[in-house]
Amino acid sequence: MMTVALVVVCSLTLSLGAAVGVNVQKLSMNREENGRKPFMQPLWLMGMAVIVVDAIGDFVFIGLAPQSMLAPLGSLSLGWNVMLAPIFHRDEKVTKTTVIATAVIYVGTIISILYAATSTPSYNLERIKELAGNPYFINYLMFTLAAQGTLILHGKRKGYSMLHYTALTGSLGGETLIFAKSSSELVKNAIMKGEFDELRNIIPIMAIIMTIVTALTQVHVLNTGLAKFEALVVVPVYQTFYNAFAITGGLIFFQEYRAMSKKDTTMYSIGLMITLVGVNMLVQQRRKSVLPSHVE
Repeated sequence: MMTVALVVVCSLTLSLGAAVGVNVQKLSMNREENGRKPFMQPLWLMGMAVIVVDAIGDFVFIGLAPQSMLAPLGSLSLGWNVMLAPIFHRDEKVTKTTVIATAVIYVGTIISILYAATSTPSYNLERIKELAGNPYFINYLMFTLAAQGTLILHGKRKGYSMLHYTALTGSLGGETLIFAKSSSELVKNAIMKGEFDELRNIIPIMAIIMTIVTALTQVHVLNTGLAKFEALVVVPVYQTFYNAFAITGGLIFFQEYRAMSKKDTTMYSIGLMITLVGVNMLVQQRRKSVLPSHVE
């Protein structure tokens, strides 16, 4: 089990890498004048390399802490984004409201992680199979896939708005975290107990493949949204959807709610609500200058 302080330090470090990578990719797309696809742009590939290295660190980290703690920690990346976005994109300005909203998000995040489940058991292959077959998780997965399908169809018919991109990216992020944590747990269990035969099973192989597929799709959708809309708006709205799907998915799939008392659950929920208030402050602050011209 990792201490809360160590979890926060690791998360801050990894979220910095993610924020740098995303902003470098957006900078590349904004500067592109030859109509090249993102993967043909050297600067975009540099940002992707940073994200990949960061993702490897994430893969190790997520096996050491419960998902209900990991998900709200993602909000810490908003602080890095507030600092980095104006540096990479001169037209994006940080205001007093932006700083206050980010502080509110950090307070909510700290409360959430203080009352989240503080330990994560080891999951072997049989336990992962059992969790995946849970009817509650199957219903949640069907709901998520249906929501994604609806967003894609609506976007094709009516045009993709900022909310389409952020909702799709957030839901994909929630799925990625479940696949990645399952993969990480199986790898960790194999190393610690020497049960390497489990890694030859189709389930861990598929979990790793799905982690890569959903992560790459998530990056693609997020980049498309960032190419059209301001990072100071896209990132916090994406983070809201990510928190909703990642937290719900973790609580249902890994059944982490069983390790939380009523007080823990209440304070955890209050922390999440405070975080959402901060995110809403960021969105409302930017609405007049960005949303009227893009989201109708």
